[in-house]
Amino acid sequence: MPSVYILLSRTKTLYSRVVRLAEGGGNYTHASLALGPGCSRVYSFSRKYAQLPLPSPLVREDVPGSYMARHPQTPCALYSLTVTGGQYDAVSRRVEEMLSGGVKYRYSLLGSALCALDIAHERGYHFFCSQFVASVLSECAALELPRSPSLIRPSDFELMDALTLAYAGPVCEAPGVEDIFEKGEPYALPGKARAN
Repeated sequence: MPSVYILLSRTKTLYSRVVRLAEGGGNYTHASLALGPGCSRVYSFSRKYAQLPLPSPLVREDVPGSYMARHPQTPCALYSLTVTGGQYDAVSRRVEEMLSGGVKYRYSLLGSALCALDIAHERGYHFFCSQFVASVLSECAALELPRSPSLIRPSDFELMDALTLAYAGPVCEAPGVEDIFEKGEPYALPGKARAN
């Protein structure tokens, strides 16, 4: 049976610290959905440019150019979810559909703030990271949620019985990502390609 993965992390950025404080000090402040062999494709509502917090559309996360590549001791947890072949295909299709939607999918700053206050808020094409992961998995019948996707925080995934902890520790030692820390690739600046 195939698996999809949820990558949880907590950086030391100002935004991550604010999220952690607002959510009562959970272990993690960011959630991503990982697909493919060795979690080779990682998706989330995340920074478009590594050095700027906004815009944060739906992206295929550029792990070598990310904050975590510059901060390899960033704590993370990788959870696996066993799914059927049909569910895996549905999750993949849904993510690709959303990616092809381009700029209409945006980060929901309001949704993130309301989630911290336990107020459900669905807003069409706007998601925050854990809402995106929860929505896709729920829509594809891969994961039953305890409440609305707009109320799912990154730390909530740690409590879900359907998920199995595959790894917890610094991101530089996580399965499938060790090699990026040997490349020494710098951050990409907005409008500029990374140096080789």
